[in-house]
Amino acid sequence: MRFPRRTAIRPFFDSEHPEGPRDTPEISLRDLDRSSMRPAVRLTRRAGGGFRIEGVAAAPIDGVPDAAGFVLTGAGPFGLEWNAAERGWILNSFVAGSGREVGRTTTWGHEPVLAPVSVLLADGRLFRLAMIGASDPRVELGRWDLPGAYLVGRATAGAWELERTAAGTALEAPPELWILTCVDIGRLDGWY
Repeated sequence: MRFPRRTAIRPFFDSEHPEGPRDTPEISLRDLDRSSMRPAVRLTRRAGGGFRIEGVAAAPIDGVPDAAGFVLTGAGPFGLEWNAAERGWILNSFVAGSGREVGRTTTWGHEPVLAPVSVLLADGRLFRLAMIGASDPRVELGRWDLPGAYLVGRATAGAWELERTAAGTALEAPPELWILTCVDIGRLDGWY
């Protein structure tokens, strides 16, 4: 059984090209779901405090401030609390009345903007969230043990747009990873 090719490369000077002969090769990608960068998530500040994440779940995820940190609505029974000793957030899942830690962040330095942040999920995966670039400031989420980024976030009009990279499209990112990444971006941006 033959499978259709996902990429078609036309040779130089192809006279069958719809626009006539060309002097450069043309590459057309038929698998648009795996483009190199595509919008995935939008993070905004809520008017009453807290944050909103759109594009992770069917409904937006709202982080509503409470005494310990944030109560999350729209993503299941989650709560975020600040841990001053580790300078990071702890994400708890409240399934069947019990609070179970499903992830956390930890800042490595005393300067909150310049220090990279570790994002640890309950399954043991460890990620690195870091501010990158002086002329084109952005945040990148990648692994500590591998080069490259899974997500790239840029500030746009009072919000943050997070896009998956080519590697990020293959990453099975649970809502916990998005929540922890976004809450720390809001902290780094001085929202709370």
